[in-house]
Amino acid sequence: MAVVSLKIGGRYYKFSCADGQEGYMSSLAENLDARAEKLLKSIGFMQEGQLLAMLCLLLAEEKSQIEKNSQTAGYLENQKQVVDLIQNLTMKINSLTDSLSEKEVEEE
Repeated sequence: MAVVSLKIGGRYYKFSCADGQEGYMSSLAENLDARAEKLLKSIGFMQEGQLLAMLCLLLAEEKSQIEKNSQTAGYLENQKQVVDLIQNLTMKINSLTDSLSEKEVEEE
């Protein structure tokens, strides 16, 4: 088990992680640190706990937006599939109608 020291919000924290995951953890921490720095510039000083809680809230909001967008995309994809199905059925019905019309003409 590896131990990494990660800077978030200008403060360092030690974390344990699986061997080989140190780089991944560092990149995650760099992302959080950049967000924390931006937050501190816009709001000003915050207590450590407040800063970490605010980062959590911002990430939760981002996750919620991604989930909403994903659900909307899934809904639109389902609508497209229904439209495609209706179009295919319409073509089959038209084909059957044409076929029946031709038979009626032949029988006359």
